Amino acid sequence: MLKLLSKRLKRILFTTPSHGQNPPPFKNISNLKKFYRWDYSEIEGFDNLLDPKGAILMAQGKASDIFNTKKTFFLTQGSTTGILAILKTVLNFKDKVLVARNCHKSVFSGLVLTGATVDWFMPDTKSEMCAKWGIMGEVNPEELKDAFKLNQYKAFIMTSPTYEGINSNIEEISKICKEFGVLLIVDEAHGALYNFSELLPKTAIEQGADFSVNSLHKNAGALNQCALLHISKDCPYDWREVQNTINLFHTSSPSYPLVANIEASINFLSSKKGKKAIGQLITDIKNFQTALENEGFEFLKGDNKDITKILLRLDNADCSKLSDLLFEEYNIEDEISSAFSCLYLTGIGTNKGKLNKLKSALINAKNKKFDKIGIDKTLIPVFQPYPLVKLQPWEAYNRDYIYVQKENAPLMLSSEMIVPYPPGIGILYPGEAIQQEHLEYLNDDAGVIKP
Repeated sequence: MLKLLSKRLKRILFTTPSHGQNPPPFKNISNLKKFYRWDYSEIEGFDNLLDPKGAILMAQGKASDIFNTKKTFFLTQGSTTGILAILKTVLNFKDKVLVARNCHKSVFSGLVLTGATVDWFMPDTKSEMCAKWGIMGEVNPEELKDAFKLNQYKAFIMTSPTYEGINSNIEEISKICKEFGVLLIVDEAHGALYNFSELLPKTAIEQGADFSVNSLHKNAGALNQCALLHISKDCPYDWREVQNTINLFHTSSPSYPLVANIEASINFLSSKKGKKAIGQLITDIKNFQTALENEGFEFLKGDNKDITKILLRLDNADCSKLSDLLFEEYNIEDEISSAFSCLYLTGIGTNKGKLNKLKSALINAKNKKFDKIGIDKTLIPVFQPYPLVKLQPWEAYNRDYIYVQKENAPLMLSSEMIVPYPPGIGILYPGEAIQQEHLEYLNDDAGVIKP
């Protein structure tokens, strides 16, 4: 698309970007020459991502056909832009919304911006699986239905797959949402490959979600910030409304190389070569798991589990120590680790050789001495306890605050958000009461909203 637009332009441009499609003489930047060559602004003859009428419109139309949506938008500022745009389109001041607590922090930002009133919904945290692996699980449809019986909501916002690859039954959740007239918004950032393989779960849109987002840079091989926003064909909102709200948050100078990269990623994934690559990745992961299971490692598996998110543990071992060992001695870094498990994200770009290096390192590391941990089935993961909301996000934002000693903080209202990154999921947000379980995440001085 970008190549078609530029046709290797021989123009002398006095426009942004000022580099004129050539890398400046910065040290160690000459290898970015091709990237600079395609970095244009909205010059004559080029399309505009914020008001597409030509090549970008055609590229997004093709993507809509591939994803079977009413409209698919290209985003060059990550799924965060999509989340903000969806919430601003759907929610008005003091609209009531139900949000799964394992949401990304961008949802909280959207609640601040819209002035919506939030109730938090807790995905599974109490099951043996959650205690064993130290993670949040799926959304229980029956518990969701009970919540809808008690309150009337404009929308339900959830994450599927979770950071660790747990998928909820969106098809059943969608039916319940439609029964109660609630819009279903799914953060599917980590499910960008689902549309392109029958070996992976169905997409949120296929299962009845009204809106969803994908981050192509998570595991689909695209550059950072490449993402998509999808509107289902049954969604009651006009795509033009969404375009208008995207434009509120999107830069007026979107990157053409990123736009081109989004298009190229989708075209590759939907091709025979791309689908074959996904199939080979899944085969390689299965072989990797089998080999390590024979060495005593355990993997989180299941019909609702995305195999491309490798969550593993070694019985009775403190996996945070295992993570440290792999980094220090083998230069292998996981996405996130805890005492319970290590998470290794894979995707386009993960080949057999890379997995073999990880396998060898894990096998060599398993014979080291690790701190032992016992699995407490009553343990609540770090995303707990249930939030005590005293001020809504929009009320808490920009409120005056003071600092107090950490030991004096319990039951005072936090003025700050505590969001470990990764995964970008909030443990504590402004306006919520600080509880004993939060203290380990606080500095000696805790910022609290001024009484």
